[in-house]
Amino acid sequence: MNMEKQHRQFVIGMAGHIDHGKTALVQALTGINTDRLKEEQERGITVDLGFAHFSENATIIDVPGHERLIKNMVAGVSTIDLVLFVVAADDGIMPQTREHLDIVNLLGIRNGIFVITKIDLVEEDWLGLVEEDLKELLNNYGFSRAPILKI
Repeated sequence: MNMEKQHRQFVIGMAGHIDHGKTALVQALTGINTDRLKEEQERGITVDLGFAHFSENATIIDVPGHERLIKNMVAGVSTIDLVLFVVAADDGIMPQTREHLDIVNLLGIRNGIFVITKIDLVEEDWLGLVEEDLKELLNNYGFSRAPILKI
């Protein structure tokens, strides 16, 4: 019997506060705009889960960041292998930053890459403060060794 080799997709889930650049980062990585609904495009916010193939073996799930859409966020991250978590440099840590970290922690997700976005909008001193705040927060959630990228 000739059986095809089956393999599971590696799933990367986006997380972070509303308007911190989750969808823009997915588009920069994949060339795919995951905001496909008319409402999402008009309002400039993610409402439903968006999907983008990152490679032959990996998929990215873009989730909403708005507090009223938290059930959609939970649905999106419940099966991920790695969280790609964004924090905007101009806002720093916000309510949904903490809420999304709580959810990631509750679901037992231990693999993460954290990205400080919008660094072009802030002075170097402010960026340093945001990075220190993020490191302190991540230490409280068991992500003290997780990489932090700045873009």
